[in-house]
Amino acid sequence: MIAIGEIVDRLARNAQPNYRQTFESGDRVLALYGIDRPLRVAHFLAQVLHETGGLTVLEENMSYRAERIVEVFGPGRHSAAVGLDEARSLARHPAALAERVYGLGNPRKARELGNTEPGDGFRYRGRGVLQTTGRGSYKRLGQRAGVGFEASPELVISAQHALSPALLEWAEGSLNAAADRNDIAAITRRINGGFNGFADRKAWFDKVWRLVKDGVTVDGADSLGMSARAAETVPPEAREPWRVARADPQVRELQEALRTFAIAPDLAVDGRFGPKTRAALVEFQRLAQIPADGIYGPVTRAALRLRLDAIR
Repeated sequence: MIAIGEIVDRLARNAQPNYRQTFESGDRVLALYGIDRPLRVAHFLAQVLHETGGLTVLEENMSYRAERIVEVFGPGRHSAAVGLDEARSLARHPAALAERVYGLGNPRKARELGNTEPGDGFRYRGRGVLQTTGRGSYKRLGQRAGVGFEASPELVISAQHALSPALLEWAEGSLNAAADRNDIAAITRRINGGFNGFADRKAWFDKVWRLVKDGVTVDGADSLGMSARAAETVPPEAREPWRVARADPQVRELQEALRTFAIAPDLAVDGRFGPKTRAALVEFQRLAQIPADGIYGPVTRAALRLRLDAIR
C-alpha cells in the first residue's frame, strides 16, 4: 500500500511543515493502532484532512466575522446560541468568542469540555490533526500519551506529538471497526459530535481511497469470499469501498426495513451500504419528511423505528 507520507505529499501540498514531518514517518505509528489497511487509512486521513483543511490548520483561530459566528454558533446550530447582535460584539475577538462558546460563557459546553477556569475556552480551543478541544480532552489524552498537553497545549501540534491525541481518540471510539464497515457517518459523528462538513469528509475519503484501493487484497478476500491470491485479480469495480467493507448488522436492518416499506422490494440484504441502499434511504427520508441527506443517523433511525412500529 502507498506510504502515508506520499499520500500527504499528493493531496496536501500546502501542509504545515510540522504535520508533513509527522506523516513522513507515520506508517509505523499508525500501524501500532491498527490503521494499516486501506479502508482504515482512508477513513482516518479523510477526517484528518477535513479537520485541518488539508493539513493547513494548526489551531482554530476563532477570528470570525459576525455572520460566520451565527452560522457556526447560532441558535439551532450550537449550544451557545449566539444571536447576530451578540455576534457583532464578538467578531474578530478570538479569545472572547472562544470563552463565550467553549468556556464559562457557555456553562453547558464548558462542563462537557472540562473547561473550568476563565480563559480555558481559548487556551484549549481546537488544535492538531483532529482538532482536540477542551481542557478535559487535553488532560485525558495527555495522561494516556504521557505528554503534558494540559500544561503545554501547544505540544498537541508539535511534530513529535501531533498524531498521539488523534490516534488515542480514534482508539477510544473503536473507529477501526467503523472503518471496516465503511461507516463514515459513525466516524464523523464520533469525531465531530454531529455531521458538520460531512460532504467534505466524504470528498477527502474518495481522494484517499483512489490512492490506497490497489492495496485491497486481504480485505477484498475477506469480503468477497476468496483467497488473498485470487483477490489480487479482482477488477477495479469490485474494489469500491462499500464492496470490500465488512457487512454491518445495522445496514441489514435498514435494508430489510426498506424492503418492508416496498421502497426497494428487490434490495439485497447484504449489510453493505452501496448506491442502491443509499438511493432507497434518500427516498425513505423524503417520504418521512426529514432531511434527505442519505445519512443513516439518529434522526433517520428514529423515523424508521416509528414507521416500523406503525406497521406492526
